[in-house]
Amino acid sequence: MFIRTFHKRSIRYGCVAALFFGIAALMLYWPQALANGVSRGLSVCSTVIIPTLYPFMILSGVLTDSPLCTQPPRFFGALTRRLFRLPPCCGAAILMSLIGGYPAGALAIGRLYHSGQINVSQARRMTLFCVNGGPGFIVSTVGVGLLGSARAGWLLFAAHAATSIGMGLTLARTAETQEESIDAPRLAATARPIAAVVQDTCGALLTMCGFVLLASAVLSVWEASGVSLWLQRVTGHAATAFSAAVSALIEVSCGCIALAGNGRMTPFWLCLCLGWGGLSVQGQLAVALRDPTDRVRLLTPPFWFGRLLHGIISGGVAVVLFHFIPVDLPTAGQNVSTVPFYTSAAASVMLVLFSFIAMLCFYPKKTGNISQGML
Repeated sequence: MFIRTFHKRSIRYGCVAALFFGIAALMLYWPQALANGVSRGLSVCSTVIIPTLYPFMILSGVLTDSPLCTQPPRFFGALTRRLFRLPPCCGAAILMSLIGGYPAGALAIGRLYHSGQINVSQARRMTLFCVNGGPGFIVSTVGVGLLGSARAGWLLFAAHAATSIGMGLTLARTAETQEESIDAPRLAATARPIAAVVQDTCGALLTMCGFVLLASAVLSVWEASGVSLWLQRVTGHAATAFSAAVSALIEVSCGCIALAGNGRMTPFWLCLCLGWGGLSVQGQLAVALRDPTDRVRLLTPPFWFGRLLHGIISGGVAVVLFHFIPVDLPTAGQNVSTVPFYTSAAASVMLVLFSFIAMLCFYPKKTGNISQGML
């Protein structure tokens, strides 16, 4: 009798090979669904992702290089230190995380960490409350576009942002008092020219759109496979519920579309989806927060637990807000098939111009041994 042992590495390689062959088979079996998913993802990128996030990402890059971060005003710095127990340079990053959308806050955290202005524990703590959907997406796209009401969008944003601030204040109470001392700096915290800021922003946007395309393709194949209908026959629950759950798990835009017609529970499910952010957004954050040395992981298991907790708490807050401030919501079962774009183009242009002007004002020009602001 012979017993053959298999090494863990062989088992792992076998599983990876089986996974790749399975994915290739799915791509060959449903090529049209895959193409439709990529096409839908391109539409989302061109009508939602790039117009609403690009100006804020430029602004985020400018702010992290400006004196607002490197030499923040005394009151602003004291407020950040007292409320969040973080170095004064984190104040602008916290602000950008609330108004700039998911990647803006992560990019600011990554820039602060890579330049040595914050340490590992501070960066990890900031990821728990500085990763948020911005008003450009929540108010314009989800509120006006999907729910047909700007008031609904602002209520969702208020619940989303209030939960983030509350989590930041709560985490600060448990932070170590000596946490403000930082590790040895890895890179000099010097201002970058505007060309470098634009290059980094375009690279981040390209990565972001790549994740959106991948998520959209996966969702399209899921729909074509009929797994939701099979689960409906097995469990007795509606197939649309499984499709909505998978959409919210993978991609926040598609998840919001699927969850926008759930009647009175719509605010809770939308906030849960926005708080979780989707695996697509989390993949983007992993790229933005990646340590070039690959020795430190900023996204740890508490991050994913925090995203889920943020969604549940903000959902409860949203239900309370919608109870006291009634808003007409789409009826249960109503379908929204596309994500309309309602953000003002003029506002986006003005934000880009402001970013360029701010960079020109804050870019340091060395004269001898003195660093002066260039106007």
